[in-house]
Amino acid sequence: MADNDPTRGIRLVQLKLGGLAATGRSYEVSFREADGDSWRPFSVIAGPSQTGKSSVIDFARYCLGDDEHPQHPEVLASVRSALLETVLGGTTTTIERAATGPSSKFASMWQAPLSGLQSVPELRLPIEPTSDPTGLSQHVLAACGLGNVELPIAPTQAESATNMLSIRDVFRVMCLPNERLDNKNLVFEHSNHMVRQKFQQTINVMFDVHDAVGSDIAGRLKLANDAVRDAERAAKALRAVVEEEHPLGPLVLETDLDNARREVAELAAQLAVLDNERFASQSGVTELRQALSAAQDAARGANVRVRNRESLVDRLGALRGQYADDKKKLTFLKEAEQLFDPLHVAVCPACLSALDTPPALVDGACTLCGHEVEAEDAGVAQGESAAAEGTTAGRTGSAVVLQAELKATTRRLDELNEYWTRLDNDLSVLRAARDEADRVVEVAAAALNRVADVPAPYLASRDDLARRHAAALLREQQTAAGLRLWERVQQADDNVDRLEGQARRLRAERREAGARPDRTAVIRQLSQRFGEVLSDFGYPKLSNPRLDGNLMPHVRGLPYSAASSGGLVLISLAWYLTLWEVAHEQDARRPGLLIIDSPQKSLGHSADPNDPDFADARLVENFYRHAKQWLAGPGSGAQLVVVDNSPPEVVSDDVVKRFTRSRTNPPYGLIDDAID
Repeated sequence: MADNDPTRGIRLVQLKLGGLAATGRSYEVSFREADGDSWRPFSVIAGPSQTGKSSVIDFARYCLGDDEHPQHPEVLASVRSALLETVLGGTTTTIERAATGPSSKFASMWQAPLSGLQSVPELRLPIEPTSDPTGLSQHVLAACGLGNVELPIAPTQAESATNMLSIRDVFRVMCLPNERLDNKNLVFEHSNHMVRQKFQQTINVMFDVHDAVGSDIAGRLKLANDAVRDAERAAKALRAVVEEEHPLGPLVLETDLDNARREVAELAAQLAVLDNERFASQSGVTELRQALSAAQDAARGANVRVRNRESLVDRLGALRGQYADDKKKLTFLKEAEQLFDPLHVAVCPACLSALDTPPALVDGACTLCGHEVEAEDAGVAQGESAAAEGTTAGRTGSAVVLQAELKATTRRLDELNEYWTRLDNDLSVLRAARDEADRVVEVAAAALNRVADVPAPYLASRDDLARRHAAALLREQQTAAGLRLWERVQQADDNVDRLEGQARRLRAERREAGARPDRTAVIRQLSQRFGEVLSDFGYPKLSNPRLDGNLMPHVRGLPYSAASSGGLVLISLAWYLTLWEVAHEQDARRPGLLIIDSPQKSLGHSADPNDPDFADARLVENFYRHAKQWLAGPGSGAQLVVVDNSPPEVVSDDVVKRFTRSRTNPPYGLIDDAID
């Protein structure tokens, strides 16, 4: 049995559903005592159907690691996230999971109440796989003393693979939903074999009557055997490759490696001696090479400067020609203005004297020749005279603009000519510097050519030594690589031997582990409590209540499945209460929390008319009375949460939330603003 730990398990404190950001609403159900300081041992959620009572339980399971959140339209439209404040193993813990779209893959966890999340760091836990030791499932199970428990898939096989116990397996023993109250599948006897087996194994683990050592050894032994097979395959493949590339074996390779290293050292020493002898004669040549390099750099710089200057002079020459053409055009235009003026009479044609005023028509007669002009012609002549006067004024303004433009063009051309002349003069200096730099390069190259004669004997000797040295290095590297490969082969063989030794030791441990712990005493105790609970309920005509070796209940000498619908409900309630009570009293590895949905199903006013024995409403009251009395006595520290449409008056003080489904009497339901 596990060590005594009164804080073990899960206790619900408060559920908070965060609404959408647009509304800022939240929906809460509190499982706190009236003073708000601690969780309530007994809580009832009441109200008619379709008000969200079961969704409270579903959201609590979802926050603890279930794989689905409620999918009701009003929930999906209003809820963004679910937060559950719990006490896990004595530590106040808040868990949050997103509730929009598919189930979230991670949960956020704080070791603080809902009111203090900002003051503690957030911990992100994965949901899947449930076997992840860092995941939410194993974290919650650790609070129940059920963390990291391996369950054999085939318990009868000595080397069976294993599955990790998950919180979803524990939900089957801590939650009794409405549909399981009378479905004649209480111990999952009609379910999938693995579901039925894991259900039995979970209960065995809770009471420490499972073969913990054997299960652990079986899992480790399977892993060890798999590792041996993998190591043997890897060692065999590696040996085949190495034998093909280095068939002589490691002993010959070690000898070859020593010879290659010795040859490399000898050739390196000979090269060093040859290079030292040549180094003394190389100092003068090095200085000449440096001088040649500097002269070549200077010559390249001079060439660049000459090219840049020539390019600039060429571009400015083209610009000079353009400005000269512009000046010629402006000069020609000015002279044409002065020579050709057919519309303007400024000189007397007889004496060639300048006229003070231009000719005009005065009283029908020309002021220049005195000729009489008809009235119609006078109008035309008068207009032409006015036009001539206007043209004269316009030509005067145009001449001023033309003169200014000609002056500006002449000034820019003079400045450009002056700048071009300076550049052209500097170009000759740059060309001279370039020629001098080229001459210096030729002198330095000639000096180097005179002293840097080709030392043919030295180069030939050094080339031969370098070639032999490179070949020796290559042999050394290849031999060393071969030895490393053979070392890997030896390591692989040693690894196979080591893993085989581990597997042999695990097989010996498996044989010596002993028999599986006896379940008889636990089943006897559960069977006795089962009868006591049914008796407290007032089960009609109760006789011979017991649990068989598979924990299947029997009443009146018959399997429970032979009972009526009301009897099935009472038997299911008694079975779950029995497991919950005995586990708590024996300080077993348990969640300490029991959740029951609709305990009045097929009882009291809901009983089958053909089953009058279970129509007595006192059966429901007896259920509640028994639970409250046990919680107040041996069950101190455990927690029970019940969902009921219309709980009796005996538990009116234990109702933590009562939904009404009434517009005028809130709260309407869990989502209190989703009103039909």
